[in-house]
Order: sequence, then structure tokens, then C-alpha cells
Amino acid sequence: MGASDGHDLQEAKACPTTSSPKIPAPPEPENDKGIFPDIKSPSLEGLEGITSENVDIFKLEAVAALRLLCRSIDNLVQITGDIPPTPPARSRGSSPAKGLSKLRELTPGDVTTPKKENTSLRPPGSHVPEIDGVIFAKTPIGSPEAHASEPISVSQIVGANAQPSYIQHGALARKFYSKRPPPISTEDYLMRMHKYCPMSTAVYLASSLYITRLAIVERVLPVTPRNVHRLLLACLRVAMKALEDLSWPHGRFSKVGGVTEGELGRLEITFCYLMDFSLKVDAAMLQREAESLCRHDRYDDVSQDIAISPMELRHPSETERKARPGAEKRKASNTLPSRPLVQVG
Repeated sequence: MGASDGHDLQEAKACPTTSSPKIPAPPEPENDKGIFPDIKSPSLEGLEGITSENVDIFKLEAVAALRLLCRSIDNLVQITGDIPPTPPARSRGSSPAKGLSKLRELTPGDVTTPKKENTSLRPPGSHVPEIDGVIFAKTPIGSPEAHASEPISVSQIVGANAQPSYIQHGALARKFYSKRPPPISTEDYLMRMHKYCPMSTAVYLASSLYITRLAIVERVLPVTPRNVHRLLLACLRVAMKALEDLSWPHGRFSKVGGVTEGELGRLEITFCYLMDFSLKVDAAMLQREAESLCRHDRYDDVSQDIAISPMELRHPSETERKARPGAEKRKASNTLPSRPLVQVG
């Protein structure tokens, strides 16, 4: 008993107990990493070691795929140049001048248009847009060329009197045009998208595949400085929904892209119609696209494989004139008897 009691006393002296627990270190908010990772802009450097012989889509990083996409789109824009959009479809309906004149008569003269709120100078304590705790700077890409309610065609879209598909595609392509080139470059725009809404390697490769199909293979719409931003925005959004199980919220994606939520939805639908809803891609297609992106002369090879037919200008035939809306009305007016001449004194 005595030996055991002495042994217990030695252990108690070696491991003294404290009455109060150890206090943790004080918090340091400036050094706290937080739950979300740091939002940093990626770099476009580091494509020298990636070639068409050694590229592997299962090992290719998302930032590297984004760099290849950015370089390819910039080359395509330089080759295409500034091509204006298709003029809007105009209907032969009655002029709205009468309705506007009645509206002016009913409107009081002292009513003025309310002034827009000055959002550049915000009072302290007002709401500042942010994403994951980072202050977000809005970068709009300009007003669209086409109106939201602009008609696609003045005649029937399907049926015997339907217009050719290229006319309908031209009207759809107007949705992607801005009135003037946006003040942000393609490189900065893509880097901004990846900074706040990063996507996978497959999404960037599929976006390049979609744009190559529309602009080079099928020649549905040209890629110009005025439509490349909205085209990339819609293409990335559709590719993300087609390939990924999860996608960024609609409001966040539209805010980062510089458009409204309603316009982003219209751009998605328009892009799907231009693609004829053929959005399926597999690993072999993405691998071929990655190998093509690694070649600097990829558009030279593609353009040589496509037989470009010369443009033929001709007058519409008599059958096409009769098929146009309003032809019967003009024909009936031409057959009416003329008024008799009245001789005065």
C-alpha cells in the first residue's frame, strides 16, 4: 500500500491539473481564410507545353482549357471582322401613329419623365453587390441590338408560306448583337466569368465545339466584336446545363455576365434554337476539339474542307412574288377599274 501511494503522488506531481481550461487565441478576421476559397483571376500564360500530340482532356485543367478557348475566339473574331447584323423583320401592319397621337392628347402636359437614380454615389450603409464576400464591380456589355419583343419573322415560321431557314437564323442571330462593341475584351470577359463562376474543362471545350459548328461548319452566324460576348455567355450557360449536374444560379450568372436575368434566359433559348437542340457531346468529340484548339492554324484547315459556294444575286420569280403576303391584295388593287375623267365646263 505504501509503495502504491508513493507512486500515485509522483504521477500527480508530474501531471498537475489546472482549474481553468486553455483560452483560444483571439480571432483575426483579416487573416481568416473563411469557408469559400479565395477568388482570384486566372492567368492566360502557360500554353507552351500543350500540343495536339500530348493533350489529354482527362488531365487538362479547366484554366488551360479556358486559355485555349480564349485564344481560339480571339483569332476567329480577327478573321471575321465587324459584320453588321441582319435587319429586323418589319411587318406590313398599320402605322402606330394614330395610337400615339391619342396617347399624347390624353397625357397631361405638365407630366415629366422621372429622373433616374444616381447609383454612382451611394449613401453610407446602402447595399453594395458582392459575391462570396468580395465586392462585385458591375461590367455591363452594352445594350442589345434587338428588342426583347422583336418578331423573328413577319410570315409563318412553319408551313407552306414559311420563310427559308437562313432568314429565320439571321433574325435569331440579332439577339446576340450589341449596338456597339462592349468596353471589355474577350480575354477579360472570360477571365471574369471564370473568376466568379468557374466551370469545368468539358464546359469550355464544348463551348468551343458549339461556336465552331455555328460559325465555321454551318455558317449560321459570324463571330464579331459586337456579338462575341453574348454568344460566349449563352454558350457557356447552355454547355454547363447540358454537361454538369450542378450549375450556378441564374441570377449570379447573369450578374457576372453583365445582362439581366430575362435577357440571359432569352439568349439561352435562342442559342438552343440555333443549335437545333443538338447539344450532345462525348469524350471523343471533346478530345478532337482539344487537339484542334492546340493548333494555331485550325481555322485554315476547317475553311479548306468546306466548299464555299459563290453568292448569286437574282430577282424573285413570279411564283415567289405570289407567295409573299400581300401579293393578292396588290393584284386585286391593280385590276380595279379606273375612275372616269370628269371634264369641267
